[in-house]
Amino acid sequence: MTARDRRHTLAAIGTALLARDGGPGERRAAALRRRLAGGPATALSFEDLPAVPSWARLPHAARRQIAHRAALASIAPTLAVTIDGAVLRDHAAVAGEEALDWAIAQADRLPADAGLPAVDAAGLDARGLALMRATLPENMRCLVDPGAEPIDPPRALAEACVAAAIEGAATS
Repeated sequence: MTARDRRHTLAAIGTALLARDGGPGERRAAALRRRLAGGPATALSFEDLPAVPSWARLPHAARRQIAHRAALASIAPTLAVTIDGAVLRDHAAVAGEEALDWAIAQADRLPADAGLPAVDAAGLDARGLALMRATLPENMRCLVDPGAEPIDPPRALAEACVAAAIEGAATS
């Protein structure tokens, strides 16, 4: 890759990261929310940009869909055996019926919940964000929206759930 190509690649990544969070006002508000939540005030350097995962450059709605699927994947074995229609209905109302059906179909492919507490439908966003954040190195965790569930999932579980979610979102 030539130096010119590398500059264009870095510029494209930087532009995508800025565009995903809306205008300057939205970015300042997000930075304020991170500071108020006690999050680190880290900034990415140019050297970090090539390592930014592609999902982090997606618009908010697409990242939210991946977060929902990752959260569902983290409890897929439990969902696959539940007979509580209200639980299934509530999860489908938040993530969508297709995402719920996808997660149940993934139950045998994904690792067991590895001791993570069950998550109700209202906690899907926070669980998914926590899983996505766990896949990132410390200096890139600022890329994940504030509001992640205060858990520290095993990295292997987080990576498996997020990878499955990205694959599932791409095929839907």
